[in-house]
Amino acid sequence: MGASRMSYISRLNRYFLEAIKRRERLLPKATLQQYLTRMLDKRRILLESAQRFGTPQYFFDEPSLTLSITQFKEAFSRCLHRYRLFYALKSNSFPGICRRTVAEGMGLDVSSGLELSMALATGCKEIIFSGPGKADEELMLAIKNCSRVTLLLDSFGELRRLSEILKRQNIRTKPLRAGIRIQPLGNWNKFGIPLMDLSLMLEKARDVEGLKPCGIQFHTSWNLDPKPQIDMIRRIACHLSREVDPNLSRALQFLDIGGGFWPEQGEWLNPQNTLKGKLTELLDPDAPSNAKHYYRKATPIDQFAREIAAAQSQQPPPLPGLELWMEPGRWISTPAMHILIRVLDKKDSRTVITDGGTNLLGWERPLSEFIPVINLTRPSFREETTRVFGSLCTPYDIWGYSSFGEGIGTGDILLIPDQGAYTYSLRQPFIKPRARVIQYDGNTLEEVEKEEIWDQKRARAC
Repeated sequence: MGASRMSYISRLNRYFLEAIKRRERLLPKATLQQYLTRMLDKRRILLESAQRFGTPQYFFDEPSLTLSITQFKEAFSRCLHRYRLFYALKSNSFPGICRRTVAEGMGLDVSSGLELSMALATGCKEIIFSGPGKADEELMLAIKNCSRVTLLLDSFGELRRLSEILKRQNIRTKPLRAGIRIQPLGNWNKFGIPLMDLSLMLEKARDVEGLKPCGIQFHTSWNLDPKPQIDMIRRIACHLSREVDPNLSRALQFLDIGGGFWPEQGEWLNPQNTLKGKLTELLDPDAPSNAKHYYRKATPIDQFAREIAAAQSQQPPPLPGLELWMEPGRWISTPAMHILIRVLDKKDSRTVITDGGTNLLGWERPLSEFIPVINLTRPSFREETTRVFGSLCTPYDIWGYSSFGEGIGTGDILLIPDQGAYTYSLRQPFIKPRARVIQYDGNTLEEVEKEEIWDQKRARAC
């Protein structure tokens, strides 16, 4: 039997077994309708923004950002007395979002020297610098701003380089605070050190002049519920109580559990990104896709807070006495930005071309995720089969396979809602330029970042 045949059978068996264990749920119609209602409540201001400033555009929804920050803070305030929140800048690096999160009392979580410079420019006083592979120049920037930065050490090699830099810098001022990053379970071992090496790492970091190791960090991602975070809290607590010298443990001040909190609406999927869809594609690659939408339920943030707080309090010392740090990104930024596009061309009754391409997202997100395309010009809960393409010269540039509205035609304004997480930061001038940003503060609209335009002089010369 050929290798390709064996691979095919292996994937088929794996998908089949997974499908038996985990049933894919259909997205409830009531959930979808409630969501559409909430988005259409913004219809007037969204249409005004499209008419005044043009499309395509990113619509910065500042009231929604503020609401998400408030909800996250209130959930954990009810369960914890000592905690800090650091907005993960990589989820959306738009300066307006960063400034707003800082104004609301959050710190910033950065993963590079570029992001650290952006965070410093906001005036933020509490910054954590994470990420693997920090260059010497990035480490020096953290040292220079040690009064505002806590560095999360990712490896023994990074600690050695940091030690050499500190010696050369001859640091005699405030020491640089540091946390030790622990590898989580699963396939994220790119980040941090094995838990079994924590004691040795703490010892070596303690002996570096100008460095103050005082915390532990881990990060699990795509958490639809708090179980991965709770499992890591228990593993770390057990290791600290059994394997780490109490003199080292007493120096610890914080436990950073990272981000990965999934927004409460859950994960919405197209059929081809479900186990059922993958099985269908393997069995019959030419089978037509259906118009059903699937979802994976997410735990409400209040439940995240209760279970995480309970897990921390139930562990042996020193864990209950540590300040809990968190790095929410996606949960905070998802509702903070929407995309507005316009229908340029109707090729047939089921196919339209819009003026905004998925370069605004930075990746072909709609191929796997179900994102409702809402026709603001002809609003309706009615879902019509329509292929809504962007204007990029690639067949993968598609916003969706249906739209919500009473038909769709040239000139209609379409809303691609809740695209604040991992879109703006990933946007790229691929074929078409990056779009403008319009800020809505709850009262007024303002263009705060202009669209990149192609060189008109060069165009005329051509």
